[in-house]
Amino acid sequence: MATELIFVVDDDSPLRGLMKALLEDQGYAVQKFESGKALLDALEDNPSLILLDVMMPGLSGQETLKQIKATHPDIPVVMLTSVDKVETAVEVIKLGAYDYLLKPVDETRLFTCLDKAFEQRNLVRKVHHLQSEVDRLSGKDEIIGNSNALNETLKKVHQVAPTKASVLILGETGTGKELIARAVHRNSTYAKGPFVDINCGAIPESLQESELFGHKKGAFTGATESRPGKLELADGGTLFLDEVAEMSLSTQAKLLRFLQEKYLERVGDTQKIQVDTRVICATNKNLKTLIEKEAFREDLYYRLAVFPIEVSALRDRVEDIPPLCSHFLKKHQKDIGKEILSVSDEAMQILQEYSWPGNIRQLENTLYQAMIVTSYDTLDADCLPEDVFDSSAPTDEKINAKTEGLTPYHEVVKQTLNQALEQTDGNIPGAAKALGISRSTFYRMLKKYQLT
Repeated sequence: MATELIFVVDDDSPLRGLMKALLEDQGYAVQKFESGKALLDALEDNPSLILLDVMMPGLSGQETLKQIKATHPDIPVVMLTSVDKVETAVEVIKLGAYDYLLKPVDETRLFTCLDKAFEQRNLVRKVHHLQSEVDRLSGKDEIIGNSNALNETLKKVHQVAPTKASVLILGETGTGKELIARAVHRNSTYAKGPFVDINCGAIPESLQESELFGHKKGAFTGATESRPGKLELADGGTLFLDEVAEMSLSTQAKLLRFLQEKYLERVGDTQKIQVDTRVICATNKNLKTLIEKEAFREDLYYRLAVFPIEVSALRDRVEDIPPLCSHFLKKHQKDIGKEILSVSDEAMQILQEYSWPGNIRQLENTLYQAMIVTSYDTLDADCLPEDVFDSSAPTDEKINAKTEGLTPYHEVVKQTLNQALEQTDGNIPGAAKALGISRSTFYRMLKKYQLT
C-alpha cells in the first residue's frame, strides 16, 4: 500500500522532532510544521492525516482545524494538547477533529488512534466509490448473453481474476471491454479496493504522465497544487487503462518501470511512492503491428499481455441480441417514459442480420432511438433507424457462412416479395398490405434484397 504521509504541526520544536522520529520508525512519511499557516500553505501535498496542536501562537489549532475542514474535509485531524479540558475536546470534535490526545502522547494510544483513523478514512473512500458505481451502473455490471463466445470470455475472466497477472483485453469498439475489466476486478483479491479507469485516447500526450502518476505543485505551468495520479488513487484496487495503444512512448516507459518495480514518482518529484495496484489494459488495435512500426514498446506489451482476453464482436454472437434488447428496453423505459415490452419478430430478424460495426454500444443507441419513435408497446421494423438497413449489413454470403441451413430463408423472402408485387401489379402499398407489413418496411426490404 502507499506510504501514509502524516503532517505534525506544533510550535514545540523538540516535540516535533520526537514525533517525527516516532512515526518514521513505524514506517510513516512525516512532514513537520511550526505553525498553522505553514501547514495550510502545504495542504496541497495531500497528507493522509494531520496531528495538530491546539495551543499555538498566531493561528490557533481550532482556527487551523476550521480551515482544513473547509477545503479538505476528508483528511483526518487528530488534535494534541497538554491541557485536559472537556470543553476543548467537545469543541474540536464538533469542528470535525477525528480524535483528541493528551500530551505527553501515549505511544499505544497514538498508534491505535492512527490505525482507526486510516480504517475510517478508507471505509469512507470505499463508500464514495461504491456509490459512484451504483449511480453509474445501476448496481451491477451489464454483461448480458449466453452465447458460446461470451461464455468462453467469461471462463477466461474467472481463470485469471484470482491471480495478480496483468490482463490485456482485446476487441472492437463497443464490445464491452470495460465491463470485462470490471468483472476481473470484482472476482479478484483486489475487489475491496477501488476500480479506477482512464481513457488514454482522451488525454493529450502532454498530460498523460501527470494523469497516470500525479504531479507535484509547480511541476509544470498550471500545476497549482500537488495531485495524486490514477495509479495512486487505485492503490489496493485495479487501474483500467482503456485505449492503451494511444499512450505516448515516454509514458509507456514510465508505466513499464512501475510494473517492474511497483513504485512510482509523481511528475516533478523524486519521492518514491509504493502502491499495490493491479493494471488491466484494453485496446481495439493490433499492438504487434504497432510494435513493428515502433509506436508501442515490445517489452511493455509482454508485461501487459500476460493473460490476453478477446471479446467477440456482436455479429459473432447474434444469439445474444434478443436478451440484450430485453435488457436495454428495461433500462431505458423510465428515461423514455414509455413501457415498451418487446421487439417484433420482423424487427428482431433485421437486428440479427445487421453487422453492428459499433457493436453493443450501437445496438443500445439504435434501440433508444426506436423507443423514442414508437407509439406502441412493441418495437416494429418501422421504428428502426435507416442505418440498420444500409449496405453495411452483412451480405448473404456472410450470413450463410455464419448461419448454415438458413440460406433458403433469404431466397423465400425474395420470392415472397416478388410474388406480392406481381399479384398487385407492382403496387407497393397493396403488396405491403397483402404481406401484413408497413410500406416503409416493404421499401427497405426491396432495397436490401436489391429488388428495386
